[in-house]
Amino acid sequence: MIERELTLRNLSPLALHAERSRAQFTPGLDYIPGSALRGAVAACYLQSHGPDDDFQALFVAGQASFADLLPATDRRAGRLLPATARLCKRYSWDHAQSLTDSLLRLALADELKRVDPLEEETWTLCPEEKCPEYRIKRDRASGYVISDYRQIQRVQTTKRLLTGTSINRATGTTQSGMLFSQEAIEEGHCFRGVVRIAGDDDAADSLSRRLESVLQVGGWLRIGAGRSRGLGLVEIVDWSDPWPGPSLEARWSSFNQAVAALWRRYGAEPEKACFSLTLESHLLLRDEAQWPVSRLEKRADLGSLLGLEGVALKRHVIQSAIVRGWNAQQGLPKEDEPALGRGSVFFFSVETADETAVRQRLAEIEAEGLGRRRAEGFGRVSVCDPFHYAFVIQEMQEAKR
Repeated sequence: MIERELTLRNLSPLALHAERSRAQFTPGLDYIPGSALRGAVAACYLQSHGPDDDFQALFVAGQASFADLLPATDRRAGRLLPATARLCKRYSWDHAQSLTDSLLRLALADELKRVDPLEEETWTLCPEEKCPEYRIKRDRASGYVISDYRQIQRVQTTKRLLTGTSINRATGTTQSGMLFSQEAIEEGHCFRGVVRIAGDDDAADSLSRRLESVLQVGGWLRIGAGRSRGLGLVEIVDWSDPWPGPSLEARWSSFNQAVAALWRRYGAEPEKACFSLTLESHLLLRDEAQWPVSRLEKRADLGSLLGLEGVALKRHVIQSAIVRGWNAQQGLPKEDEPALGRGSVFFFSVETADETAVRQRLAEIEAEGLGRRRAEGFGRVSVCDPFHYAFVIQEMQEAKR
């Protein structure tokens, strides 16, 4: 498998609808979904080369997987804050130093069956000047950050409201009662995401070079709604290798060290190895009866759903989502499907006898993803994400001082 990071910049407002246009106002997304990117790239490919063998491999056989492109800079990729992120409730990003994560403390509170890990004032209150005095707490945070696991910087998009009217074809004038508005991302933002090409090295490399020849640096794409009205024009800025991060082995070790340190601080000792799964995109799962799966707790088929045997779900913080889409070939909307929303986090324990097999399977999950429609970027997962343990390690070091 080959991974290449794609960077785009929108040259005109970008309207990516979060819901179907059923009302006068349609909210917009603040990122480029992998499904929208895949459709735009496929259209560009057909226009330049037609439905050749490489097209069949990339888009029909699904060897190319297009990630959601998140707000970023022209040098670094952004990442979505997980649902366990916490920030100053009153001042939000003005007190960026208050950013922390709650996953391990939530898991510990469940394990101990008491709430003191969640009520420790040095953690619950914003540490910025005067916030402790006024008892200002931390609360859920959302958005995107650029992180090298040592320093975290916020990255965001700005939106505008576009308003239009329908035209009466008979009179050529404005149609009465047909005013509509939609949110669009202002021009000039960068978006980055990783494109994966599956297959053996030679075949994947050939397909990767083919794709990059279609999406040449400096070229254009049209993405989203309102393309015939000048919206959705994006420029291909760069193809590059993804920014390297810690290996799975290093993250597994650091995650369990942080778990052990936090548990011991409250007089407990973890009995089993633990790991987390953090959803970087929506996850579409279906059970044996082909019903959509919107929750994982208390499921007897958890092992078969994830391909992980010998694990137990101890804690989760989920965000629900409905995945919508449009089939350009058929000219019809895709079926709406419930999903586990991106940013959702799951904390598992693993039986010692199964640890080796579990770690091998987790490596596969990170590389290949989970669930359905992975070619559209769904099902991308991070294992033992450093965001969940970096703050805990820092807290333990400060406590020793």
